[in-house]
Amino acid sequence: MKRVTGLGGVFLKAKDPKFLARWYEDNLGIPFGTNVYASLKWRNPDNPDEICTTAFSMFSVQTEYFAPSTKDLMLNFRVSNLFELLPLLKSEGVDVMQSTEEHEYGKFGWVMDPEGNKIELWEPNESGFGESAQTIPLEGEVNGFGGIFIKSKNPEAQGKWYSDHFGLVFQYGMHTFKWRQLNDASIQAKTAFTFFKEDTKYFQPSIKNQMLNFRVNNLRPLLETLKSAHVEVDPKIEDSEYGTFGWIMDPEGNRVELWSGNRN
Repeated sequence: MKRVTGLGGVFLKAKDPKFLARWYEDNLGIPFGTNVYASLKWRNPDNPDEICTTAFSMFSVQTEYFAPSTKDLMLNFRVSNLFELLPLLKSEGVDVMQSTEEHEYGKFGWVMDPEGNKIELWEPNESGFGESAQTIPLEGEVNGFGGIFIKSKNPEAQGKWYSDHFGLVFQYGMHTFKWRQLNDASIQAKTAFTFFKEDTKYFQPSIKNQMLNFRVNNLRPLLETLKSAHVEVDPKIEDSEYGTFGWIMDPEGNRVELWSGNRN
């Protein structure tokens, strides 16, 4: 049984969720509207006619939704058969939360990883989103998540745990979720998921335990636009075989990596 089939959501605590959501919409074009959640749409890489969702949501720092975790980030993984997977995970010694929920847009369960990160498991029903499931491309520069980076006491052990229990494949310390862009199914993309050592300098000047990467269409013009909007932009820009990278800081002290990737 294939366990995790994709990235279903990225949930972030914020002192002011509404303001932070508006900041991401105003500066990166992520469509929050009047909500504190946005739906990033993409195509199944193996079946491009299938439209899938990854949620990006802001939560209050007082939320109980992340409990018992005290972390500022919670991930949601898409799974194909939740009620078969949860007992299997429990039999393997995974800390499986007792509660499950069913909604028109899918079934939900939760587990804890060895370092206190709460993980939401979602068996999606995309049709349950109604009109929001329609093929509406992102209008801003962002076309999807490029990466989720998390600090860890033991990155190698964390990767092995996620591999053993979720079937993720870590190569050179990184798992990649594959997808196709919504408005151009010929463009194949990847979202990197990786753990960094707690003393990494890569997240600086942020002191947060996580960093998000967004794939963008035109990095250099975007950085100039952000500078003119008084966003804190790192003067460093890096070119590599994977594309071009830049960095900004959001109002709550999260360092954000922006990546204009190669086509494939």
